Amino acid sequence: MIKSKRFEPIHEIASTSAKDLSRLMADAGRKVAELERQLLQLQTYRDEYVRNSSQAGGAMDAVKLQNYRSFLDRLGEALNQHQKSLDIARKEFDKRRVLWSEKRIEAESLHRVVDRFRNEERLAADRREQREGDDAAMRLMLAARTDSGSG
Repeated sequence: MIKSKRFEPIHEIASTSAKDLSRLMADAGRKVAELERQLLQLQTYRDEYVRNSSQAGGAMDAVKLQNYRSFLDRLGEALNQHQKSLDIARKEFDKRRVLWSEKRIEAESLHRVVDRFRNEERLAADRREQREGDDAAMRLMLAARTDSGSG
């Protein structure tokens, strides 16, 4: 069997795998972007809440102060949890990017191998065709000599 034909399916598998990993990496990237956007919204909300509460002025009674601090604590916990989720998502994105990069390099290398084999096969076919043409010409020339020599 021709070498290029043997390697084509391997190249196709690697190429398809690289495309699949690219999609997974893009999904992970979108998740990171969405979590970053949500984290920024939470931070902005917390900052506005603190600013609005301090602008309201006046003294807070003990219950309002306790509720204010409790709410800020919950916002802080939500921000911390969201930051952890974002960190995990970033690690997942980086992992998928590395896997995609490795598979892409493998697919490109296999593509070059298949191309090299195709070129070698084409050159071998050209040489074979040239040799066959030369042999046919030689046979015709010998046949012509034999025919003219016997007459």
